[in-house]
Amino acid sequence: MTANRTSGLLFDADTTALAGATVLEFAVLGSSSAGNSSVLRLSSAHASRQIIIDGGLSPRATRGYLSALGFSYEATDEVLFTHFDHDHAKAGWARAALRDGVRLRCARRHLPLARARGYPDVCIEAFDADGDGFNLGAIRVIPCETPHDDGATVSFRFDTPAGSLGLATDLGRASSTLIESLRGVDVLAIESNYDRAMQLSSNRPEFLKDRIMGGKGHLSNDECIDAVRAIAAPRAPGHIVLLHLSRECNCPDLVRNLWSRTLPALEPKLVIAHPFQPTELIRLRREQS
Repeated sequence: MTANRTSGLLFDADTTALAGATVLEFAVLGSSSAGNSSVLRLSSAHASRQIIIDGGLSPRATRGYLSALGFSYEATDEVLFTHFDHDHAKAGWARAALRDGVRLRCARRHLPLARARGYPDVCIEAFDADGDGFNLGAIRVIPCETPHDDGATVSFRFDTPAGSLGLATDLGRASSTLIESLRGVDVLAIESNYDRAMQLSSNRPEFLKDRIMGGKGHLSNDECIDAVRAIAAPRAPGHIVLLHLSRECNCPDLVRNLWSRTLPALEPKLVIAHPFQPTELIRLRREQS
């Protein structure tokens, strides 16, 4: 049995739920314009909760990626949505919710978009994105709404007995409110969508470049670094997971080299999400007194 220490929390590489311990597990199942989805699971000797964040992969693909991580699709309690762009909300989750009893949770302002995607009202529970948060078992969920295109997206902070996770994607810019909401998390998953030079020199139409780079589209690599630098003061996350890299206007090697130059102390903590395979599984374990 091997053990590793991350962010001051002991996590075990072989065991997820032991008597007297609570374990938080997180992985990105896939992240790109083709589809975005992550899994969060909190386990203890007495209970567990498994949450899918964004249904941008089909239920069938999600089942396969969960299995590759050693997770069961049937253990999923709910799908929590950041917003309802097609790469974050596949229509197949409407059938899955009715068939499999999975709850769908979204911001109240996103309910019309959920219905337009065909998601049945009977399976949807709405929350206030500007509220104080809500509980999913032992997981405290604190949403933060940020502008995105003509609507909004919701970033999340998850506080648990085993540690905390922040997830922010499709946000255009990192507001001071968002930075404050994510400060101090143990694991930070944040968008690093495009390299500015690659974006400007691409063959994309000018209106698309303007949408992406106009402050309500996506975060550039440099904007991501600025946001992480602010969130990491005074305590840096133990893991930083980069989301939603553009396949046309970004490159993982370029991103890692940029971090090595600008934030060398944090570069070893990077995990870069892949479009079509899960990231490594991040585990945080805390012994309960």
